[in-house]
Amino acid sequence: MKEHLTFVLKSIILGLALGFLYLWFFGSGVRTAKETDSPASYASAINRITPSVVSIYIQSNELIRNPGIGVSPQAPYVNKNYLGSGVIVSETGHIVTNRHVIDDAKRVVVSLWTNEQFEASFVGADKMTDLAVIKIDAENLVPATFADSDAVNTGDVVMAVGNPYGLNQSASLGIISATGRRGLINTIENLIQTDAAINQGNSGGALINSLGEVVGISAASYNQIGAEGINFAIPANTTAQVVQSVLKYGQVVRGWLGFVFLTTKDHMFYRIPKPDKGIVVANVIANTPADQAGIKSRDVITSVNNIEVNSFQDYRQAALDFTVDEEVTVKGYNQSGEFTKKLVVELPQKSS
Repeated sequence: MKEHLTFVLKSIILGLALGFLYLWFFGSGVRTAKETDSPASYASAINRITPSVVSIYIQSNELIRNPGIGVSPQAPYVNKNYLGSGVIVSETGHIVTNRHVIDDAKRVVVSLWTNEQFEASFVGADKMTDLAVIKIDAENLVPATFADSDAVNTGDVVMAVGNPYGLNQSASLGIISATGRRGLINTIENLIQTDAAINQGNSGGALINSLGEVVGISAASYNQIGAEGINFAIPANTTAQVVQSVLKYGQVVRGWLGFVFLTTKDHMFYRIPKPDKGIVVANVIANTPADQAGIKSRDVITSVNNIEVNSFQDYRQAALDFTVDEEVTVKGYNQSGEFTKKLVVELPQKSS
């Protein structure tokens, strides 16, 4: 009998020990009912970006027939009004938006998330990227945080925040469908494609990641018949570069290296074989970085800052990221063999 009780007690102690060990190792995975009931949410990301996104109301110079009906005399024409969005980029009132949003604007009114309204003045714009900078006389604003758009990937969760159809501070959820889309809405050829809804009035608003950081500026939707969920944004890195240039120079000033390249027609006309990789230098402008580095006509450039360039479009895309005084690495080859050269970007020479 004593042996039987001893066996039972040992079994109970062993069971308790095993139970304790289980709770010790796996107890952290046990969730309370309150935790289990909590849904996934991007509220923190929206809350972070909300103070930095503005609604823009534009009165254009375009006149349309007055649709009003009444007995009293009315003006035969009235100004046409548009909607847009913008993103605050400085505490002192600078806002980035799409250039097409404020084109031919007679009056631009900015509405903050607090519903305060301000008249906006024009600072500068860039046709190549469809970006513009405006300013309001306000202080203590909350600038948006811009992410490194070169680090975004297809499949990343994003949200478009803006003023669609006048419904300010609206957010739509989606993913990045693709990156590097080319030649769709402007000269820039590295657009971000997303299926997050971008409707009329979203243009110029923020495309953010799940942390509330801006990865792009909403720009346009693909409006072919039957198309759904095909929308585009201008990358945050491109936007930041344009904004910095506008604030510094009053316009976008892109640096250069001094190259002139052969075109496809030039290869055909002069019967110069087109290389399998790289592009052929047609001419080098005197006293430019390329000239000072010793690069000559007929040299072949294969990469700029480790970006392969096999056409002028490739080179132009790489050059859009140049900033004045930046050192860039140019690789290529000539009759003497391969070369790697460091060139410092400078302002374009003024034509005489």
